[in-house]
Amino acid sequence: MELIHYSYARVGLMGNPSDGYYGKTISFLISNFFVRLTLIPNHSTENSIISFLKNGNSNNDCNLSFDSLNSLVEMSKNKGYDKENCLLQATCKVFSEYCLKNNIDLHHQGFSVHFNTNIPRQVGLAGSSAIILAFWKALMNFYNISDENISLPIQANLILSVEKDELNISAGLQDRVIQVYGGLVYMDFNKDQMTKHGFGIYEKLDINLLPKGLWIAYELNHSDSGEIHTDVRKRYESGDQKVIDAMKQFISFTEQARNILIHKNETKRRDLAELMNKNFDLRREIFGDQILGQTNLFMIELARKYNFATKFTGSGGTILGLWNGDDDDDPAILTNAEKLKNELVKKEIRFCWLIPQ
Repeated sequence: MELIHYSYARVGLMGNPSDGYYGKTISFLISNFFVRLTLIPNHSTENSIISFLKNGNSNNDCNLSFDSLNSLVEMSKNKGYDKENCLLQATCKVFSEYCLKNNIDLHHQGFSVHFNTNIPRQVGLAGSSAIILAFWKALMNFYNISDENISLPIQANLILSVEKDELNISAGLQDRVIQVYGGLVYMDFNKDQMTKHGFGIYEKLDINLLPKGLWIAYELNHSDSGEIHTDVRKRYESGDQKVIDAMKQFISFTEQARNILIHKNETKRRDLAELMNKNFDLRREIFGDQILGQTNLFMIELARKYNFATKFTGSGGTILGLWNGDDDDDPAILTNAEKLKNELVKKEIRFCWLIPQ
């Protein structure tokens, strides 16, 4: 029987988009964009072959195959990763090695796997980690492994390891935590906690606490955001006080946002909108306009012209917007959103209202 698993795009609501500074963040998932992955067990339990099918193809159109899971691991160690299937291949390797190290028995039956995704690439919506997570959940299902065997925080760490350690992709825990936990999550990556346990403190919040009318706009053509943290990271590690103070301020913004979500009603929208603007303005101050990019700044400034608070959803390429006012039913929200959308379309930028997952 086919095993079908979904995972969803991530939107960073508050905090620094990279959690590698022992900071705090709030993120949530959206159902607008997702990965649908299908794992098909081999008919015979004695057939150990693992096959990666062409994306979106449920027929026997195979891209890459291995004699067994052990064969995949050894080949990955010796020859590296197939470029087209590196996310799936590296996920199998990390999964197998963790289970072996922790005495989790895996049966020998093989499978084939393929997936579809509509998550836009390289625009700060965590598309790569969504693919890895969907496959990870399918592997756990296939091998009858529960969250008690591999806890959620450890799953997030292992999924990060696939990209960061195996594939040398610049990445942090935030994306993997929210995609593993789902919904709306407040994350605390303070240094003591991370040093002692290797993962942060994760608090799942009610998704209905989010204000109505959140939207995103993203570039249809955007370059990889993997290098966007490089200079700031070096400045942070060298003790640049301006960067250190900024990271502390991001923590404060996140704590304030959590309080607004949980405790405020009438002024929630405006208070959160003001924090979103402050969050982006601080990011702009630290990273600089050249790193943020002309198109990103155009989106931010245009949206603010129409009274929407804005910030990045991640490291750039997509912005998150919210009406900067208290009235959920203000007719100007839809009127201004339509005007904004029409101007964005001219620049090959897509606008869409969000459906929190």
